[in-house]
Amino acid sequence: MNAMESPAQLMEHNRIRVMVVDDTAVNRNLMEGFLRRLGFQSFSARDGQEAVQLFQQERPDMILMDLMMPVMDGFEATRRIRQAQGDRWVPIVILSALTSEKDMVAGLEAQADDYMAKPISFPVFAAKMRAMLRLLQAQRNLEDALGRMETITNAVIDGIISIDENGSIQSSNPAAAEIFGYSQGEIHGRNVNFLMPEPYHSAHDGYLAHFRATGERNVIGSLREVSGRRRNGEVFPLELGVSVVDLPDRRIFIGVVRDITERLRVRQELADNAARLQAYHDEQEREQELAQSIMVRQLRLEWLEDPRIDYAVIPASRHFSGDLVVAAHHNGTLYAMLADATGHGLAAALSAQPALSTFYRVAREGVSLAALVAEINDALTTTLPVGRFVGASILRIDQASRSGEIWVGGVPEALLLDGQGRVVGEFPSANLPLGIVSSGEIDLVTESFALGTGLQAVMYSDGVLDAISQTGVDFGPERLRDALRSRPGRARLGAVRDALASHLGGANAHDDMSLLFVDCA
Repeated sequence: MNAMESPAQLMEHNRIRVMVVDDTAVNRNLMEGFLRRLGFQSFSARDGQEAVQLFQQERPDMILMDLMMPVMDGFEATRRIRQAQGDRWVPIVILSALTSEKDMVAGLEAQADDYMAKPISFPVFAAKMRAMLRLLQAQRNLEDALGRMETITNAVIDGIISIDENGSIQSSNPAAAEIFGYSQGEIHGRNVNFLMPEPYHSAHDGYLAHFRATGERNVIGSLREVSGRRRNGEVFPLELGVSVVDLPDRRIFIGVVRDITERLRVRQELADNAARLQAYHDEQEREQELAQSIMVRQLRLEWLEDPRIDYAVIPASRHFSGDLVVAAHHNGTLYAMLADATGHGLAAALSAQPALSTFYRVAREGVSLAALVAEINDALTTTLPVGRFVGASILRIDQASRSGEIWVGGVPEALLLDGQGRVVGEFPSANLPLGIVSSGEIDLVTESFALGTGLQAVMYSDGVLDAISQTGVDFGPERLRDALRSRPGRARLGAVRDALASHLGGANAHDDMSLLFVDCA
């Protein structure tokens, strides 16, 4: 700082007020003149007693103190001002004609900050005041920083408590006091173990002693769940984090505490809910396994072992598929059906059950394809609720007449392939799905074709065409036909499954997928 810097420049947000304490008017006037010249504001007291009174009333920023005064000397006035100043440091500079070493030591031991001998040299006085002003500025900056820190600490929702090495509470924020049910003043200075239930209450001083002796940081630097004790005696769960700060003259411990009563309540509630959900899930698994076992027992799987038939049903859910592949024989006539109920899982599987039982019952009678379709449709319209229906491709192969007949409704077109896998016949979905309207209200359209060497009928659900890759692309009819082309009959199912797996790239299908291949030789 150069000689031209004024107090106002150093402390631009504060007007520095100096109290001059001297029993001699000439000295008071001289010092006030010096101070005005330096840019300070000033007021004066005529003795130590008046100085103490004015200090309480005016709260000066700095004091120039004479020693030899009536009523109360400067030594006593300095000591009393120090006791009264609290946390706010006020520089006290002694200005005295007493110049012995003993007097200077006595003045500084009375807690003065500097000592100047009279008569006062203005250049020396100005330099001393600038130096004192720098110290005052640093102190004010520190106070501001501490004030901001205290404001931040007080606004933190977690409790913050600092203790010394003996466990005595040095400071706390409002949140800490509120957590334990006290005011800040009630906990300051007490041993922190009074906030702990047993066994922590009795053991805590031992923890501190062990740390002082060994330096082992068992708790420090980590978060732990412990217990606290409120003012009313209630024991409650706390999350505690402790850090240690080594200051030049001492060591303090800072604890951050959080009441986790609500967190543990929610955690327990979630654990209870998870247990209930797991029990519900396990029960559902058992029930679904039972339902699956019952449904499988209704299938005539031996009829699907016919060498003319190749098929696959790939469910989207774990246990059940809404797709159904069945076959039945009657006096040389083969009936085969691929059905696809709305949705997937258990609900879809249940929707398809009336079609299964009706198919087996009516096929044993050797009826025409149109009659079989009508019976299945009526069973479904009677059984299924609104919004539930079953799409199907149903095939009838009559070896006696060397002819085939197919009905398609609500599923993709069926294909007729030659021995080289080329499409030689297409049977589009020309009918409504089964279960929507009664058979008397619709025309049941079937299509016929002649049997021939190497011919094979291919039926599939819409889950095959709608299988979506990880890039969002459908499998589609062209990929299906590419997989079928140039492959012999018994290799086509595997080729399609491989193509689907490659297309999905490990992703799960969103809908049930089923395929049915029937040789028509």
